[in-house]
Amino acid sequence: MRQILASLWFALHSAGQNFRRNLGVSLAGVFTMGLIIFLVGGSLLFTHSVDTVLQGQEQNASHLKIYLSDNASLASITNFESRLKHDPRVISVTFETKDQAKQQASQNQSISNALAVLGSNPLPASLNLNVRKLTDLSQFNAEAKATPIVDSTTPTDYNSDVISKLNTVITVIQWVGAIIAVILLTISIVIIMNTIRTAVYSRRTEIEIMKLVGATDWFVRWPFILEGMLGGLLAAIFSGAVVFGAYRLFVQAAQGNLLSVPFDTRYTITLLIVLLVGGVAVGAFGSFLGVRRFLSA
Repeated sequence: MRQILASLWFALHSAGQNFRRNLGVSLAGVFTMGLIIFLVGGSLLFTHSVDTVLQGQEQNASHLKIYLSDNASLASITNFESRLKHDPRVISVTFETKDQAKQQASQNQSISNALAVLGSNPLPASLNLNVRKLTDLSQFNAEAKATPIVDSTTPTDYNSDVISKLNTVITVIQWVGAIIAVILLTISIVIIMNTIRTAVYSRRTEIEIMKLVGATDWFVRWPFILEGMLGGLLAAIFSGAVVFGAYRLFVQAAQGNLLSVPFDTRYTITLLIVLLVGGVAVGAFGSFLGVRRFLSA
C-alpha cells in the first residue's frame, strides 16, 4: 500500500514539475486544445440550437388536414375520427365543420370577398391531425386517400416537397455537427500527443536512467498521462467558460427574432460536463499514445 501511494505521489509530483518546466509548451498545448474543445462545444451547441428551431418548425409542419366529402355521414366521420384518435402515431384529432372552415378562411379578406360573391360555402369539413413524427404524414395521406368518406378531388393538404426538404435539412444538420465534432476531437488528440512527445523527448536521458534502474513502462508513463490530463482539464475549463458565455450572448441576441432560440439549461450543463470529461480523457489518451511511441522506439 505504501509503495502504491509513493508511486502515485511521484507521478503527481512529476506531472506538476513537467508542466512547470515546460510551461511555454504546456500552455501552448492547453490553449490549442482549448480552442479545439471550444470549436467542438460551439459546433455542438450551434447544431443543437438549429435543431431546436427545426424541431419547432417540424412541430408546426406535423399537421394534416383531411378534407371530408360533403355526403359523408356523421356516423362514418365519427368512426374515422375515433380510429385516428386511437392510433399511437397521432397526438390529437379535431373535427372542423364547414361553417368553422368558412369562419377561419374569412379572416383572409380576399377569400372572404370570394365567398360573398359565391353566396354559398364550398369549403369542406375536415379532420385536423397533429402527428408525433413528420415522417408519418405520408402514411396518413395515403390512408386518407383510401378512405371513402374523404374528398377524392383534394383529400388532404399534404405537401410532400416541403416535408421532404425539412427532413433533409434536419438530417444534414445532425450529421454535419457529428462529423465536425469527430474531426476536431481527432485533431485535439494529435496535438496533445505531439506536445507530450516533445516533453518526453526533452527528458529522454532521465527516462533512460529510470529504465536502467528497473522502472516499468507504466511507472514512466503515468507522470506524462497525468500531465496530459491536467492540460486537458485546464483546456476544458477555459473552453467551457467561453462556450457558456458565447451561448448566452447568442441566445440573448436571437430573442425576439424570427428564429428565436431558447436557452437550454439542461443541455448546456450536460455539454459542459462532457467537455470536462472529454478534455481529461483526450489529454490522457494523447499522452498515452505519445509516451507509447517513444518507449517502443
